[in-house]
Amino acid sequence: MTGRLFRAVQKILLAVFLVIIYFFGFGLTLALAVLFNPKIIFAGRKNKESSWVRAEGYQPDLEDCLRQS
Repeated sequence: MTGRLFRAVQKILLAVFLVIIYFFGFGLTLALAVLFNPKIIFAGRKNKESSWVRAEGYQPDLEDCLRQS
């Protein structure tokens, strides 16, 4: 009984700590990147509502399309 309880608590704590570490790690990385060089994150964005950049100079031929999975 205590073994199952211990494993359940362990799984819950592991999930909680991984979420905290994930958000802290990526959040801190993003904050530092924007602080030291915001061009890294926002480079080439012409439309402030979207991050998509249209491909230029790319014309796939039929053979390229057939090789795609």
